[in-house]
Amino acid sequence: MSSDQSTQRDRQVMSSFRYAQELKRTIRLFGSFAVAFSFISITTGIFANYKSLLTDSGPIGIWTWPLVVGGQLLVALVFAELASRIPLTGYSYQWVTRLAGPTWGWLTGWVAVCFLVIVVPSVDHVIAQVVGHVLQIPENSIWLTVIVCGVILLQATIHIFGVRLANQINSTAVFTEMLGMVGLVLLFAVIAIRDRPTSDILFSRGLVSAEEPFLPTFLMGCLMGAYTLVGFESAANLSEETVSAETTVPRAVVWSVLVSGGVGTLFLILTALAIHDITTVTESAYPLPLIIETSLGHEMALAFFVLVIISVFACGLVIMASGSRLIYAMSRDNVFFASRLLGHVSPRLAVPVPAILAVTGLGLVAEIFSGSIQQLLLAAAVLPAVVYLATVVAYMTNRRNLPTRFGTFSLGRWGLPIAGLAACWLVLVILILTVPETFRTTACISLGLCLAGAIPWFGWIRRRVTTGKAGVASIDPDSSHSFAKKDAESPGDS
Repeated sequence: MSSDQSTQRDRQVMSSFRYAQELKRTIRLFGSFAVAFSFISITTGIFANYKSLLTDSGPIGIWTWPLVVGGQLLVALVFAELASRIPLTGYSYQWVTRLAGPTWGWLTGWVAVCFLVIVVPSVDHVIAQVVGHVLQIPENSIWLTVIVCGVILLQATIHIFGVRLANQINSTAVFTEMLGMVGLVLLFAVIAIRDRPTSDILFSRGLVSAEEPFLPTFLMGCLMGAYTLVGFESAANLSEETVSAETTVPRAVVWSVLVSGGVGTLFLILTALAIHDITTVTESAYPLPLIIETSLGHEMALAFFVLVIISVFACGLVIMASGSRLIYAMSRDNVFFASRLLGHVSPRLAVPVPAILAVTGLGLVAEIFSGSIQQLLLAAAVLPAVVYLATVVAYMTNRRNLPTRFGTFSLGRWGLPIAGLAACWLVLVILILTVPETFRTTACISLGLCLAGAIPWFGWIRRRVTTGKAGVASIDPDSSHSFAKKDAESPGDS
């Protein structure tokens, strides 16, 4: 399909959903995959959570990773079909609103915004960790916070004034991520062949007390996978900037999970085999950099750390883009705070500048007042699971009403069984990350954030929707059935 034909087709898709094409479509298949792959960023997630994995579960916790890969792949398949049928920026907010009504759509969008705001500083902390290890900065030093805030501001500047540069960084990060992770996998494989370590470390509980029950401590290792293997839907959140999004995005979503899951599994196994002193590594402030430096030497480790910083920086860029586009999408429908301002797209820069600044400011606040990187990590793992569960349940409830004239990706008769398994998996993840006493504080914070969304909705936003001043169109513009209207007029909301 030529560029002109593609542009005309994309505009027709937007028009059919009663939106104007305001964002510039520059993203193609590789770029869409780059967005999803960079958001997932196995480098970022593994570096950020490796210490908690060793502390809470021991090396045996790495075997929760394949479990999470399988579960998240089920979710990705459902999201791929939704992205194909409703190719709009705003992902879960758009999907749930059109499938389950504006109340659930708003709450889902609210939780997604909270997640995207929190995950920006949690990701950028990995850059601070790497710099802290190289420069020997103490674990609780204020300089780590300064580094994180500086990185957030730089990412915002690039998004506002260098859209093309942001896309180039994302595309480059795919290569740096693959070069770094695949390169390390190969190097550690050579070391394993040379040293022939025993496989005992792969099933060791490390410094976890033998008196601790095995299953609960093992499942706590799911935090790494649950935190890392999310964001594949970010490709869908940039649908309105993607050429032929209804066919491009589904492939990007699924392949990002498969590639990330496979490479991550090999990396975790081989780095665990490279641990020689489990006590020293577990007690280190920066255990994974220590393993790499001990195994490969200082110079080669520094070269890898440069690749890590590039990959993590790109991950933060994608997350900030995703967060700003979600705020823009909700503001465009007049269902967010200061909607007229935050729904504005700069004619000169072709980006939603106010929404980018909003994500930046909230990210800085989250970093400064979080009190603990562990709280950020846990909240950034629980909240997406809540968003995913709400989306999957909405899909199961009204899949039959999805538009059929867009895209080619369909789960066919397997759609509901896959969605059912995905829902069960997400419930399990939420229980794992909230029930253990260690996670209770973060569970309360996450619950509070979710419930807080009800205040603006029932306070004033719902009134905008019921009076026709806000909200999205029906699930299919050709259909007389409007879920938004049905939800707004339901007795429970009167």
